[in-house]
Amino acid sequence: MTVRGKADLHMHTRHSDGAPTVQALLDHVAGKTCLGVIAITDHDTIAGALEARALMARRPYPFEVIVGEEVSTRDGHLVGLFLDERIPAGMTARDTVTAIHGQGGLAFAPHPFFHARQEPGSAVTMVGLGETVRELALDAVETLNATPFLAAANRRARAFNVETTRLPELGASDGHILAAIGKGYTEFPGATASDLATAIRAGTVAAMGDRYAPRELLAYLDFWVRQQRRPGAMMRSVRPLFERGGRARRKRGASAPDTASI
Repeated sequence: MTVRGKADLHMHTRHSDGAPTVQALLDHVAGKTCLGVIAITDHDTIAGALEARALMARRPYPFEVIVGEEVSTRDGHLVGLFLDERIPAGMTARDTVTAIHGQGGLAFAPHPFFHARQEPGSAVTMVGLGETVRELALDAVETLNATPFLAAANRRARAFNVETTRLPELGASDGHILAAIGKGYTEFPGATASDLATAIRAGTVAAMGDRYAPRELLAYLDFWVRQQRRPGAMMRSVRPLFERGGRARRKRGASAPDTASI
């Protein structure tokens, strides 16, 4: 019987807009999940992933950490995995993919059909590439993002990939709180980060996910409320928009976390 590992390849720490420290994240993954591989992908920095590597060199953990980064390109967000150096923000998506590949890394599109627009002065934290993914030499696409409210965006990503891009599909949490880690994950043959890289290149990965418990959804809601109240908060005045045929359609009437988001 082939061993199948679990990897969560998209999560954030206090080095960008996540709630947990790197140490808390590592301890949570070890004690509360069955993940064999994780990627720390803070916005426009690899500092959190490098800190994790340093901590793991001093204390053994039952999983591996991939150095990753969620890069803010001119066209939307891209995630680079297996990086040695930070990828600069502000390049085109095409040049960003080239830079990731130049380090021997893998590039995937996170939440490609989700867009969070905010008031001027607030950082935008979730900007999908939309149909631009078809123009890029990507290694995979995230079709299951476990952030609450992304059910429609996930369905659109999966349908577009099946019909058009036909890339390996990844599941990930995009976790900003500990309770989210592992809610979305990628299943792959093998157990190591090297096995995962081979599986992505071979297209033998599967996007999987688990539902949130009500208390976990409340914890996420509390986190976003606290973020919005902070001066200059990254998630102030978020308005989710879903791309439909090149036009943005506003999703109205959402008042509570969508428990069917994965």
